Formats: sequence, C-alpha cells, structure tokens
Amino acid sequence: MSQPLPLSKSSLTELDRHHLIHPVTSFRGHEARGVTILDSGRGMYLIDSAGQVLLDAFSGLWCVNVGYGQESIVRAAAEQMRRLPYATGYFSFGSEPAVRLAQRLVELAPPSLARVFFTLGGSDAVDSAIRYIIHYFNALGKPDKKQFIALERGYHGSSAVGSGLTGIVNFHRNFDVPQPWQHHIPSPYPYRNPVGSDPHATISQSVAQLRAKVHELGQDRVAAFFCEPIQGSGGVIVPPRGWLSAMREACHELGILFVADEVITGLAALVLCSPANMSA
Repeated sequence: MSQPLPLSKSSLTELDRHHLIHPVTSFRGHEARGVTILDSGRGMYLIDSAGQVLLDAFSGLWCVNVGYGQESIVRAAAEQMRRLPYATGYFSFGSEPAVRLAQRLVELAPPSLARVFFTLGGSDAVDSAIRYIIHYFNALGKPDKKQFIALERGYHGSSAVGSGLTGIVNFHRNFDVPQPWQHHIPSPYPYRNPVGSDPHATISQSVAQLRAKVHELGQDRVAAFFCEPIQGSGGVIVPPRGWLSAMREACHELGILFVADEVITGLAALVLCSPANMSA
C-alpha cells in the first residue's frame, strides 16, 4: 500500500477544521484558532509541526508515564503487531500478553485483589465498573442498591455514564447529566475550607459528608462511592494522609462498595473494594 503524500501545516489545519471533532474543546474557538499538530515526541518533550519543542507537563492526558520514544516499548509493540495485533477476550478466548500482564498486576496489588478486567481506557473502566456493581447487587438480591456517590471536582470520564459521576460542571452543561442516581459530596479541599487546613478536620468532614449523603439517599439504596486518590482535572487536589483509608473504612461500615479510580499517580487502574476485601 502506497504511503499518502505529506501535507503542509496549513492543509492539515484546514482538514482538521472541517473534519475532526476534538473532545473537551470549544468548537467555535477551535475553528477560529486552528489545531496544534503534534508531530513527534522524545522523553518528556513534544515537537509540533512548526518545530516548537513543548514540555509535556500534562503527560499526554495524565497517562504517558514513561515518556515518548522508549525503544523497548517500540520493539515490544512492533513484535506483538507482527505476531498477533488483536485478540478478543470474549467467548473464553485469550492471549499470552493479557494473561501475563494480569498475573503481574495481581503480584503488585494488595493480596485481596486477585483478578483483573482490562478495558480500553478510563471512561470505559468506569462504565464497566458501574455495570458490574449493578450486576453484583442484583445477584445478591439487593436490586434497590443503584445510587452512586462521587466527589465534586472529581473526574471519572466523559462517556454518557462517566460524565455524570464526574463532578466538573463543564462536563454536565447541555448533556443532561448527572443522572438522578448520580450524586456528589465536597472534595477534601483545604483551600478556603470552613474547617481550616487541619488534616484531621478535613478527614472527619469528608467522612461525615459521606455518611450524611448515604443517610439522605438511604443506606439500602446506595451501591458505591467513587473517588480519585488524587483529584487531577479538578485541581490536583491531594487529600490528607489517611483520608483514603478513612473513606474506605466508612464505606465498609455503611455496606457500600469503595471504588478508587486511579490513573494519574502511576498506574491506570480502577480498584473496587467490597466489604469482603476491605482489609486490603
């Protein structure tokens, strides 16, 4: 197959303007401004089509944890593309790389987390988790547990389901989310917090707010609490040490699932803890 002829920057900009939809972007503003074409990357730097070198302080979208142009990754990806570029996990099919990666993740995880479900990305992971949580409580004979709680300023994807759990207004406007079963409590954000910046006060406040929301909705109706260990898009909010454990313990006492939606601090993963494995 012949390679397409290279296009000039102006041609690419016009093609982008007329044909490509960019997520989380002001469409009219983008049409006026034009696209920034990223051409290549090495380490922590990107080079655009004008030759400008950009520091990728955003790490792609919080997920390029090892930088660009790592030859070991390029070689492994090329070899896998030659050998088997795609293998479904449906209908009991599998592949060696998926099995080995699942095993390695389990080795790195706490002892109670023994199984892995791979998804295409963060939004898909959140949607899948919600789907399985609903199935879980239906299977337990608790079909009324369908309410989900997350944090204000939290980010849990931009899909039709995940955008409702996301606690950022720009993801809600004109999209008819959050859904009636999606709820939010304040973030553990010490800035201008009435309780001040004392870590213990912030933790106690969050636990009390979670308990109050569960009480308001009905403990027998709440399925799960979602949170990011560190809130990224909402302002890089780092909770006090001990906050995550306190919220997990509160979920355990309330009989709801605790979901840690983790991407930006190292490993892209979504960890679900049930009352049976809260000791992890």
